[in-house]
Amino acid sequence: MEKNRITVVYGENPREMVETLLAELKPETVLRPGAVIGLKPNLVLAKPAGSGATTHPELVEGIIRYFRAKGFTKLVIMESSWVGARTEEAFRVCGYRELAAQYGVELLDLKKDRTMTKATDGLLTVCAVPFAVDYLINLPVLKAHCQTLLTCALKNLKGCIPDDEKRRFHRLGLHRPLARLATVLPVHLTIVDAICGDLTFEEGGNPAPMGRLLAGTDPVLLDSYAASLLGLAVEEVTYLELAAKLGV
Repeated sequence: MEKNRITVVYGENPREMVETLLAELKPETVLRPGAVIGLKPNLVLAKPAGSGATTHPELVEGIIRYFRAKGFTKLVIMESSWVGARTEEAFRVCGYRELAAQYGVELLDLKKDRTMTKATDGLLTVCAVPFAVDYLINLPVLKAHCQTLLTCALKNLKGCIPDDEKRRFHRLGLHRPLARLATVLPVHLTIVDAICGDLTFEEGGNPAPMGRLLAGTDPVLLDSYAASLLGLAVEEVTYLELAAKLGV
């Protein structure tokens, strides 16, 4: 997969769309037999994907089906909902509990995960599980955000830190710590759920049908393109320039 490439697939069926997308990208070619694949959706709160707030479970189902057909059976779904929300409730309401039971996939609530410290130009506290998988796929939703204007690939990684660190990120203004977080998390592929996002607010409620998936290995490039789809200039989303300068 080329670093400076974005692949876009259009349609209305997330499962079929992502299987088409993966067939073009062929991520299995870089994986060793028996590799553990981690899936990080956006389940910020307990709202169905149709609200524009969370990642469609059918998208994740398509990824599971694709990798299983290629002989990879070790997949885990990981998430930590925002501070004050219960991840387990989000798993249930958003259809992931049922999905995991159907395919025998493990659901990991990162609020319960052990943490570790990573050094950038400061210290970050992060969850351990994202570092334990062999191949991490980030599955954000394309949405607007009340503080950062955009939430997509880079901001979805905030679900990989404990709640105390989330609070600290907000105290620091989000932009710089988000950029720093992206320098330490080993994301291998990002697939953006732009089936329907919310163009006004990260909590959903005003879903806008967009009918597409975006994929690539460069999260800054993906987020820059996503910003343009929301009518934003890259310069308006401060963490994009910061992340680029840090080499993300």
